[in-house]
Amino acid sequence: MEETFRTFHRVLSFAGISIFSKTSRSTKRWLLLQILNFVIGFLTFIFTSAFAIVHFNNMLLFIQGACIWTTGVIMFISLGVCLLFRKKFHMFLSEMVFEDGMLDMPFIEYVLRNEKNGKLNDLKELVINSQDKLFYYTRILLKVYVTSVWLTATLYLCGPIYQMSISDDNSLRLLAFDMWFPWSLENFNVYIASFLFHAYAGYLCCIAYPGLQSMIILLVGQTIRQLRIITFILQNLNDLSTQIVEGKEENWQPCCTEIFKQCITHYVKIKRFTNRLNIICQPFYLTLILVAIMLVCMCSVKIAVSDVIFSADVMKYFVHEFCFILVVLMFCLLGQKVENECEKLELAVTEKWYLYDRNHKINVLIFNMAVSQRMPIYIFGSVTLSLPTFTWFIKTGMSFFTLVMSLLEG
Repeated sequence: MEETFRTFHRVLSFAGISIFSKTSRSTKRWLLLQILNFVIGFLTFIFTSAFAIVHFNNMLLFIQGACIWTTGVIMFISLGVCLLFRKKFHMFLSEMVFEDGMLDMPFIEYVLRNEKNGKLNDLKELVINSQDKLFYYTRILLKVYVTSVWLTATLYLCGPIYQMSISDDNSLRLLAFDMWFPWSLENFNVYIASFLFHAYAGYLCCIAYPGLQSMIILLVGQTIRQLRIITFILQNLNDLSTQIVEGKEENWQPCCTEIFKQCITHYVKIKRFTNRLNIICQPFYLTLILVAIMLVCMCSVKIAVSDVIFSADVMKYFVHEFCFILVVLMFCLLGQKVENECEKLELAVTEKWYLYDRNHKINVLIFNMAVSQRMPIYIFGSVTLSLPTFTWFIKTGMSFFTLVMSLLEG
């Protein structure tokens, strides 16, 4: 767990985001660095937007610039979300990550304190192992994601350097990303400063993208984990209570009802948490999906019109498009997993309801009404993060690709 926190802090601290640090979360130094990076993200958004507007009449240059513009938009939104909601994200992490939220249930504390066999031991292992696996796989995902974005940015940066090195034109001034600057690049010192700005903005993407998105995945992953634990408890409520009362039949029913009530209370807490998180992340989800549609379309067009498909210049578009498709797929799978766990929980609530007394059955009815509402991750209106949304994303991107290609050929 501590290793995961250190990994997140190392990555995010480059952008001035210190919410994973336990000693220097709110110092002015970190805040100033975060604000500086936000300003750089804003300038990147302005310069890339200006390039697309200036070259609107040149379709190929516009497409090439749009690929960079889409990336700049997501980077700017990511840095803005982290800056504006830094206190809320820290609160979310304190609530769900720094301390195991399942420990708020007295029953889980009892299970972890005692050495039992049977279903109680299975529940104990589920609580411990699921926490370890979540942190381990999130840490691996963050490292892989940073590496992938770093590779994309490096391909973009190395391209112009290589082109200028093999050119005989000493006045050639190529930049890594398509941006419009309000100053001339004829002066070599100005060109170097502009290229360094490109490099910094490019590698800032390596922090803004994986950092925010992996943090959201970690938070939603905790939600999925806790839903799975509650489902396990309800599916084995009879056996768990029997082990606790150790043959005292008169205590079995009150034990079942008490554990059930704790599950209801914890479910309400999880749902409130997901609602608060979704309010903050919903604009980010919407922007990500819409911008990714454009990027998939533009990168596909750029690849299709290229003379040499597997050249170094074209490979960066392959990697760029592939990364965005994987990001959208990752979030859609996450939303689908939440939906699936809610469905399993709904079935578990009414499992063996006939074993219990009238008071317990009333709790079952109330809880069943609550879980039937599920906790979907909304993007816009009634549209949710799910696998059908990913299918729509791919189809829409390819439809735009077909339209743009027909315009170019016409």
